[in-house]
Amino acid sequence: MKRIKHIFDLIRRIFRSRGVDRPIYFCVILLAIYGIVMIGSASVGSTAKYGANYAIMNMAKQAIFVFIGLGIMIFFTRCFKKSWINEYTTWILYIIGFILLLACLLFDDVNGSKAWIHIGSSFTIQSSEFMKIILILFLSYHFGEIEEYCVIPKNISIEKRHSMYLRKIWYCILRPVIACLAAFGVVALAQSDLGSALIIAFICLGLFYVTPRPFYRKFKKIVSVMLVALCVVFAFLAGFVLKSHQLARFTSWLNPLSDALGDSYQLVNSMIAFTNGGLFGLGFGNSQQKYGFIPESHNDFIAAIIYEELGLVGFLVFLIPYCIIIYRLFQYGLKIKDTKSKLILYGVGLYFFAHLIINVGGVSGLIPMTGVPLLLISYGGSSLWAAMIGLGICQSIIAKYNRDLLKAQIE
Repeated sequence: MKRIKHIFDLIRRIFRSRGVDRPIYFCVILLAIYGIVMIGSASVGSTAKYGANYAIMNMAKQAIFVFIGLGIMIFFTRCFKKSWINEYTTWILYIIGFILLLACLLFDDVNGSKAWIHIGSSFTIQSSEFMKIILILFLSYHFGEIEEYCVIPKNISIEKRHSMYLRKIWYCILRPVIACLAAFGVVALAQSDLGSALIIAFICLGLFYVTPRPFYRKFKKIVSVMLVALCVVFAFLAGFVLKSHQLARFTSWLNPLSDALGDSYQLVNSMIAFTNGGLFGLGFGNSQQKYGFIPESHNDFIAAIIYEELGLVGFLVFLIPYCIIIYRLFQYGLKIKDTKSKLILYGVGLYFFAHLIINVGGVSGLIPMTGVPLLLISYGGSSLWAAMIGLGICQSIIAKYNRDLLKAQIE
């Protein structure tokens, strides 16, 4: 009993940091533990193919990923400073992230996508997951701070004003747009990872629209018109632009039963899993679809296995903590005045929101399947560590805000 108490005291000291948002910590730990358990259950269906210890091995690996991820999150919570995000560091991070994206092209594809760097025979790194966090930090500086340095004086000539205005557009608009398009292009076209590319686009556009700087208002209107036009053009040219396997995702989504044994196989069986689940599910470990009907069910399709085994109740066990994390990040984003910090909180919130909607929407048939992990729950270290880094940075910002608020109230 003394040893258990000592362990709990140690954990309490590790997570005790003045000003952090404890509900976020609680939800992260709950989701991580829930993920380990459900990964073990989902992996049982593949033991006939990969061996009797497959489920235990996956649980052990995920537990190690979680342990390392928690350490990373605590490090950034205690050590991160917003001054780290500046002109020099953002470009260094972006270049490193972009090189890692290109490095994936040197390795063999997995299910038609070259999105992973292979280290040894059993460990892979999905660089696009880290690029999402890098772009959040990159854009938080370019949309949130650099505009302050590009102030155009009033008492200068028209020619000089025009020159400075063009310079401001380059630094505040064109340069970040080019950086985002380059990352999107590599992920979508070279890596053939449409799901990650869509999330990158969603985060970048979201941060552009939520930045409160008045300078961006007219550009937001221009971008809105361009997006509408792009959607119309895409609707007519989708058959020519998309590759055959990407186009198949749309056709299988619109009519899943048209090719239930082909392109729609995973989606149809995932929908069956949701149908089997009901309110309370078939019982923990009793999923039928994990036995070969949903390949790699411990990864992108783990939400379907959760619903089949634990029903709507089990589904809400991870959905509610997810929503709490997103809500708390957006709530602090509204409170904090510093634009750079605000955009980081919004960006990580958008990151979690996009993964939740695209993953759950895809496996349930509400939107076309693109294949992205469910953060903190799906098997894998890259998405877990990227999420932990993002949350650790946010916790550092939140802690500073709460400490400053308390100090102001005392004074």
